Amino acid sequence: MWRIFLVACLFLISTATARAQNSSVPDAAEKRIVFDPQHIALLGSFDADSIGNRSLYASGTFAPFSGIYESGFRFRALGDASWYRFVTNENPRILSSGRFVEGGLLAGYGLWRPGFSVTGLVGPVFGQSVNQGVTTEGWGAKAMIEMSARPTDWTMASGSLSYSTITNNLEVQAKAGLKIFRDVYFGPESKFTWQHISPWQQSQTSIANMRFGAHVSALNVGPVLIGVSGGWIHDRQLGSGYYGSANIYLPF
Repeated sequence: MWRIFLVACLFLISTATARAQNSSVPDAAEKRIVFDPQHIALLGSFDADSIGNRSLYASGTFAPFSGIYESGFRFRALGDASWYRFVTNENPRILSSGRFVEGGLLAGYGLWRPGFSVTGLVGPVFGQSVNQGVTTEGWGAKAMIEMSARPTDWTMASGSLSYSTITNNLEVQAKAGLKIFRDVYFGPESKFTWQHISPWQQSQTSIANMRFGAHVSALNVGPVLIGVSGGWIHDRQLGSGYYGSANIYLPF
């Protein structure tokens, strides 16, 4: 039953974002000029790299008592899935693969001030992970903190942190940017991802990688905001490679 519910949630959110995926609010969200309160924001993202990692994320954020760009309570329905590789033996070197999927409903509060915003969310999630053919599933909790700032009309910065107990996954991301054209920003980004993948003794019981690259945020296509990024990734077991990602954001 939970599988049907989770797939349905992912399908509904992904279908909505198709008009328009550590774990964040688009960097250009704060700079939008809003005349009528917008109470819903949809976000979808995808990223992949050359060393075998893939991920999808989709969420819908609801601000029932205020606008998305105002201080107030927030509720978020989300779903994400990841596929990855890891080392199970060094000599001879043997690689294995794993995946996880989770969905949940979070609640929290968003604080918006001129030039600055921060949102914190926490709530239950249900997920499943499969590593070396061993399936683990159950309930857990997920927490997220998202921040964005515009120190000047020409600069921006953002950061996010998320942790899920059910998949033992931690993500930390940071971006900075300089306005290059109208409301489009370009600048560096970095992201750290860590995940505990198995409770038993083996060559590798966790995976960790670090990304350094550049982003372009956020291109306006009608009411939709589109961001892209790419750069270099290093995994402590698998070595180095390159990555690319894209996200779509739609408030209404």
